[in-house]
Amino acid sequence: MLIPDTIPNKEPVIRVGITLPEDDYTSITLVTPDDQDYQMESGGRTTMLSRNQQVLIKLHGEQFTIHINEEELRAESEIRIFPVVSRQALAPQEGVTVKNVISGRGFHWRKYINVILPGTVIIEKYRQRLLVINELPLEHYLMCVATSEMGAACPPALIEAQTIAARSWLLANVEQKHRDLGMDVCNDDCCQRYQGTTFLTEQSVQGALNTYGHVLMYENKICDARYSKSCGGVMESFDAIWDGAPVPYLQVVADAAQDPPEWRKPLSEEQNFEYWVNHVPDTFCSPHTIPEDELKKYLGSVDEEGHYFRWEQEIDPQQLAANLQRHFGADIREITDIRIISRGGSGRINHLTIDYIDGQGRKQAFELDSEYKVRQGMHASFLYSSAFTVRTVRNAQDHVEKFILKGAGWGHGVGLCQIGALGMSLKGYSSPEIVSHYYPGSILKKIY
Repeated sequence: MLIPDTIPNKEPVIRVGITLPEDDYTSITLVTPDDQDYQMESGGRTTMLSRNQQVLIKLHGEQFTIHINEEELRAESEIRIFPVVSRQALAPQEGVTVKNVISGRGFHWRKYINVILPGTVIIEKYRQRLLVINELPLEHYLMCVATSEMGAACPPALIEAQTIAARSWLLANVEQKHRDLGMDVCNDDCCQRYQGTTFLTEQSVQGALNTYGHVLMYENKICDARYSKSCGGVMESFDAIWDGAPVPYLQVVADAAQDPPEWRKPLSEEQNFEYWVNHVPDTFCSPHTIPEDELKKYLGSVDEEGHYFRWEQEIDPQQLAANLQRHFGADIREITDIRIISRGGSGRINHLTIDYIDGQGRKQAFELDSEYKVRQGMHASFLYSSAFTVRTVRNAQDHVEKFILKGAGWGHGVGLCQIGALGMSLKGYSSPEIVSHYYPGSILKKIY
């Protein structure tokens, strides 16, 4: 695993969580490739696996049962499945297939996909749940991240910029969300989207090779290089989204060569944001640069088609009440109003109040006091972004019929805007120019 607060001088090996405890896996099916020999180890016992061999692993209490053809094996310690001879170069769809893995964990695009994992696949147990961990060299991981995050049709400069950001974020090692599970990162959007070699391309391999060991630095520290799908035209600041001091290279900046005239500052003021969200300024991530009907060929393979730059969503008050009950335990009989308390510099709401009448008929107010809680609370499948306005539609009795949200962007909007970086690459910007735009003041440095 990565060592906190340490800048490596050689390529590290990392551990990526493919399933987490909350996924509730008690069994998993794996299939070995048909062009490479694999073996399985557990408790000092080694078993050779046939090519194209299906392996079903089940967890019963504290014991694994391993089903291979008609044979049943038992194991109490972790199970490791790895190639007999490791290959130095990584190829598309190389490795062990793990079936029915969650992608989009906790988000509106959640689905199950099969993933092909290079390196070593480790099966562990944690509180009666089965964990799958992929152990592999960092640069192999990065080759897979680039096209898991964005599609293979993206220009080389975008793939390189995405790879630099992903490498920097991982090695900065700030959040360490899953360290207690023995994982450096997980496989999904809560960390970085990773689907193994499933969608690996020669372009993503080359993107990692071209930027091998390069990270963004600020004052002799690796940058915590956050990124999201679409900033909506203006990048958000770190401290508007997460707790902590302002970060100099993660600030409110227009996603354009110069500030668009529609940007009336600051977007934290309601009238300015309302004007902004009702216009489509010419920015790198806007349809002026990339028409939305062309985005499909550039987006990652598990993304859905949709309006990323500007969007509209109708919210049923009963469904909203049920969602708040599910996530936060709020006892809501009727929602009466939504009040926006504060926004960040991109217009993203980081505090709003929902007025309601509870089950005993009392007037109450519920606070959603972070960007994450706003997106989680406002939609059953996680709202696209928290940069939105609210229009309330009432009936003749003054009860809320629906809330109409008009929003900007997808994701938290901090750091690199993936669609904006795509737009920059299509306009001919180089990868150093792209990362310099999204992380102003940072420098690019090779550390190994």
